[in-house]
Amino acid sequence: MPGTLSLRRPHNKAMDFQTQIDQAGFPADVRVSTYEEVEGRIFRIMRRVPEGKQGLEILLSDDAVEMYGEGPMVVTVLKQLLERAEQGLPMVEAGQEYPRQTFVAD
Repeated sequence: MPGTLSLRRPHNKAMDFQTQIDQAGFPADVRVSTYEEVEGRIFRIMRRVPEGKQGLEILLSDDAVEMYGEGPMVVTVLKQLLERAEQGLPMVEAGQEYPRQTFVAD
């Protein structure tokens, strides 16, 4: 109706993280997770293989999120993780940390 004010909340465009992972098209045998650290948010991809496990992490710094926006940066990180999953993930030796890449602000 023309001139009618809608009191509905605007649609929230932010997607929940699991939905973003599902829509990104990751291979079924990899697991993507995220957690917070002092420097920012860590995104980890992991795959179990007969020899052990493969994986890596990307640190998305708080400064990068502030400069470029959370949505675009999460999409960028997920694209990077998907590319790495398709190219082959590095082995993670028992007792060692995951190899880490960092996205920071310019």
